[in-house]
Amino acid sequence: MRNRELYPDNWEVLAWECKERAGWCCEHCGVAHGSWAVSERTGVVWVVYMVAAHLDHDPWNPNPRLACLCPSCHGRYDNSWQERERRVELEQLRHSLWANRALYGSAFEELI
Repeated sequence: MRNRELYPDNWEVLAWECKERAGWCCEHCGVAHGSWAVSERTGVVWVVYMVAAHLDHDPWNPNPRLACLCPSCHGRYDNSWQERERRVELEQLRHSLWANRALYGSAFEELI
């Protein structure tokens, strides 16, 4: 686990409870913990292990919202979250540029 120091001291208990609530099955695709899977990209056969995923991406939260996910769904969820974050940042930049143009007019455009 990366950045273990960010997680609460009782992380193992929280993760276990999350997996128990889900019946040790992925809450997105339904695959069961310990199932065999084949990589569509490489053809490698591997065993699926469930992970507790932070839905809000906040490992420092002592009461996190968690979902039991397989590694594939966890990766897709994290990627979609990162895409949303990039879109929000882009929208904030656009708004900032629009507001500065509205406030400062051509003087602002000369600065950029």
